[in-house]
Amino acid sequence: MAYGCDDRCRRRKGDDVTGVQAPTPAAAPGFGLPPEVAELQREAHEFALARLRPRAAQLEWQPDSADRVPWDLLEEASARGWRTLGLAEGTSVLALCVLIEELAYGDMGFAVLLDQTLKVQRVINRLAPSPVRERLLSRLVDDPRMVLAICFTEPLTGSNYIMGTTDFCFSTHAERRSDGAWILNGEKRYISNGADAGMYLVFACTDDSKPAREGTGAFVVEPGQPGFEVVEVHEKISQRTINNAHLRFKDVIVEPERLLGDSATGFAGAREILKESVIEAGATTLGAARAAYEAAVEHAKSRVQGGRPLVEHGNVGCRLAEMYAELEAARSLIWRAAWAVEHDPDYDHRLGAAAKVVAADVAMRTCLSAAEIHGGLAIMLGRSPVEKCLRDCLSFLHSDGAQDSLRLRIADAIRRQPAIST
Repeated sequence: MAYGCDDRCRRRKGDDVTGVQAPTPAAAPGFGLPPEVAELQREAHEFALARLRPRAAQLEWQPDSADRVPWDLLEEASARGWRTLGLAEGTSVLALCVLIEELAYGDMGFAVLLDQTLKVQRVINRLAPSPVRERLLSRLVDDPRMVLAICFTEPLTGSNYIMGTTDFCFSTHAERRSDGAWILNGEKRYISNGADAGMYLVFACTDDSKPAREGTGAFVVEPGQPGFEVVEVHEKISQRTINNAHLRFKDVIVEPERLLGDSATGFAGAREILKESVIEAGATTLGAARAAYEAAVEHAKSRVQGGRPLVEHGNVGCRLAEMYAELEAARSLIWRAAWAVEHDPDYDHRLGAAAKVVAADVAMRTCLSAAEIHGGLAIMLGRSPVEKCLRDCLSFLHSDGAQDSLRLRIADAIRRQPAIST
């Protein structure tokens, strides 16, 4: 089954380029996946096992970072419609979460490479003016190796934009010229796909007298523009098959039509469109943790200690049971949030943050337990999938919002709730 755009780039049902249309309320989800999503899950799982996991093991420690990205597998994902699934009519957030979890089960780096591309295309699809939208998205659809990058994090700006601090402004600035073009100056770092993207969605302060939600523009920048450079590709222990980079913008000229939305509310508009981003983050880390759990089960059944397989020892069995229960609970919360973000007119933003917090914490506990079950084997590079899963899951203690930053967002929402009358 193929997924993605038919002909050109079709907007999802209910999309409105002049604003975000409220989703139509629907029945609450059952305990199973819709048939088309179940089929997507099956296909992605087979791809992750047969194609993705073996290649990630081969590529992640290549000395040149440019050689770590499996571009041929990205072409396969493009042919299946996964790279542009965010543009396909009727695609649900649940489908995106299912896809990303399965890809992360094979390799988290590849899952993030794709998820970042899915995020940016959704913002462009909703906020870019026509015909710029059609031109940009047509280029994306036509190039099976194009990935996209979203540029929030700066050297002096990390959790600020996650927590919604009232006095926060981006350090990167955009100044309007008399001819309507914008001059972009500043730096971004830790940017996923930062060294490889075909388009960059850059958030910059347009009015430093106002907080970010009221004085930030979202600009589309392309590689090769004068003044735009990749300063450094970050060397990291996690997600090694996607390149994160430090970017610099020095007097980069951005044409007026490459401003998405208006110059004041680009940040607020993108956050509204991407309110499901943290839910997808939870699905990503869950996929890698599930791989660690399954490796632990396999090892516990085959490794004999004390005259019997590890799985027959009560302490190991209890540990595996807890891992299973927590993974299932985390997925249930992710799926609930994925349904609610689209269908609940009174969607509670705490739900998405909670889904990511729970999933990332569960992922770390699962990977650490899997490492303990493996014993010394767990720290031998390349000898067990557990060490890679643990390294990868570490990244989601901060990615898409540090855990405590999201907890503070939830706590702030709780404080602002009216008192419960008794």
